Amino acid sequence: MKIIQYLTELPENKEDDPGTKKSRTCKTKLKNQDGQLFNVESHSDKQLRHFKFLSVSFMSQLLSSQSFVKKIVECEETEELQELEQRLLEEVLHYINTVASSVEANVDKPTAKFWRVLLSKCYDMLDKVNALLPTETFIPVIGGLMMNQLPSVRRKAMDLLNNKVQQRTKWQKSQILQLLELVPELIAIVKCRRKEEEEEQAINRQTALFSLKLLCKGFGTENPAPFVPVLKTAVDLISSEKEEKNVMGSALLCIAEVTCTLKAQAIPQLPRLMPALLKTLKSKKELVSNEIYLLSAVTALLKVAETLPHFLSPYLLECLLQVVRLEKIVVEFGPSSQISVRVASLKTILATRLAPRILLPAVTKCYSEVVHTRKNCLGPLMNILKEHIVGMEKEHLISHQPELTAFFMKVLDFRTEHAQDDLEEVGKIEAYIIDCLISMVMKLSEASFRPLFFKLFDWSKTESTLKDRLLTFHRIADCIADKLKGLFTLFAGHLVKPFAETLNQVNISKTDEAFFDSDNNTEKSCLLLQFTMDCLHKLFLFDTQKFLSKERAETLMQPLVDQLENVLGGDEKFQERVTAHLIPCIAQFSVAMADDSLWKPLNYQILLKTRHNSPKVRFAALLALIEVAQKLKENYLVLLPESIPFLAELMEDECEEVEQQCQKTIQQLEVILGEPLQSYF
Repeated sequence: MKIIQYLTELPENKEDDPGTKKSRTCKTKLKNQDGQLFNVESHSDKQLRHFKFLSVSFMSQLLSSQSFVKKIVECEETEELQELEQRLLEEVLHYINTVASSVEANVDKPTAKFWRVLLSKCYDMLDKVNALLPTETFIPVIGGLMMNQLPSVRRKAMDLLNNKVQQRTKWQKSQILQLLELVPELIAIVKCRRKEEEEEQAINRQTALFSLKLLCKGFGTENPAPFVPVLKTAVDLISSEKEEKNVMGSALLCIAEVTCTLKAQAIPQLPRLMPALLKTLKSKKELVSNEIYLLSAVTALLKVAETLPHFLSPYLLECLLQVVRLEKIVVEFGPSSQISVRVASLKTILATRLAPRILLPAVTKCYSEVVHTRKNCLGPLMNILKEHIVGMEKEHLISHQPELTAFFMKVLDFRTEHAQDDLEEVGKIEAYIIDCLISMVMKLSEASFRPLFFKLFDWSKTESTLKDRLLTFHRIADCIADKLKGLFTLFAGHLVKPFAETLNQVNISKTDEAFFDSDNNTEKSCLLLQFTMDCLHKLFLFDTQKFLSKERAETLMQPLVDQLENVLGGDEKFQERVTAHLIPCIAQFSVAMADDSLWKPLNYQILLKTRHNSPKVRFAALLALIEVAQKLKENYLVLLPESIPFLAELMEDECEEVEQQCQKTIQQLEVILGEPLQSYF
């Protein structure tokens, strides 16, 4: 009885519901016309709104009432029921669309709140209808709605599908197969190929791409076949030049997901995918103006590189060129932004997942392409190579060492090739190159490193015209000394004489000749002195093998002490060089000397500088004297007798600053030696 009763009632109920809504839709239109043609009394207007609200509330309650749900569950006419449910959903979606447009139309009017509440009630009703549908029914109903005439209904259908796929975790096999049948429908929406040949809305195409991405993520691993055409469609999309950027962004994210899922099955698409993908990364203007588009493109390249690194070799050079360019673009987004994190991951994948025989030639070519046109891209390129070298296995490093050495010999000429460029910029890029070289040095054995070091040493002095090489070599020596510490003394014996010569050649108190031929000779000479002193300081500091023999100490002593009167670069540069580089170097030199009989000549040479004409030099000599005393501590007592006459002279110095510094020096000496010295003056 109940079933018969239900079957007679149900169509009426169901048809009634849409009917009510249709009549309400008409009334809305009538009301709008009335509003335009003549003034309706406010009372009837309010009543009309009240009626609408009650109707929607009634349907919402009916759909969730137990007796109604029970009847639906007991209904056996499944096909008829499915058709009715689809029509009901269509009508609900259609009505939501009408209410939504009313919300927009009345946004500034007093009735705005009512329309918002009504819209929320309509969505509530939609959820109730949705809840009534069992999954087996839901999927074909959604499939039917996706072919609806109205774009808004199609979009809402895809939204419902997306929510369902995201919320549910367990699916039966039959349901998964049903879902996969929707893939061709979604592809049709993406391609804008509809029966009516109408133009599909961009937002709908984005939603369809998102649906495909979710379906692929959920079910693609076990059912890859339906998603091969998805990848093909997305590649067609990004290959098209007229495509809208937001749709392209969604297509790129879809490519990322599908490639990740299909793995080897995506390989046939690579010859079309990679050039199109790299082309999207080339348009810098569009990338910078649209952060989401940039993120989508980076994500797609990252996922392809992550999934199929061994198939990238034909596109590797172009990949490297784009990645090193990207780093400069993403700097402005900050290091913790998603884009920066993904570009960093992309660099790591290129650096760690490719064999040296593939990556090294590509890095060499990439360097040649960017070295003159886009110098600021060299830093990121060197970082990729550095990460690659750090992760290299020992046998690979040994077999590729000649290739790497040849590469470094080429790139270390960067300073020489850009001799007239801004020194600071050149220095920054050179720092990346040297840092990369050091990463290789740290992995070499002594037997492998020695020939490399002497090759660099010979390279630095081959041509007298290329003095800039000397600057680079002294900087490399300084960096290697910092990393190898005490071990560096094994190789540094050959550096003593050349370093002493350099100190003399760049000392303007000894020669008037400019050391470098370029306009910025002074700045370069100051840098050269700085690297030389810093390298010597580290040599002395980490020396445990009595490296500084009597002969070597005598070679270096005079050139070092004479730097106290080298006012190259003006007063400010001189003061900074003396306090930060020269004095620490001389003080450490006194400690490292193997033969303490050399303390006396060193001390005497410093004391002689206290009689120099320039008060700045006298002041610097006092600073050096006290620093040496602090290093030698009570051992300085033996040197005190010859120091006192010089200090006594400085107590009467014509320059007030020098006189004050002399008194300060005597006080510090008293503290160091633990003896009162005032009685000597």
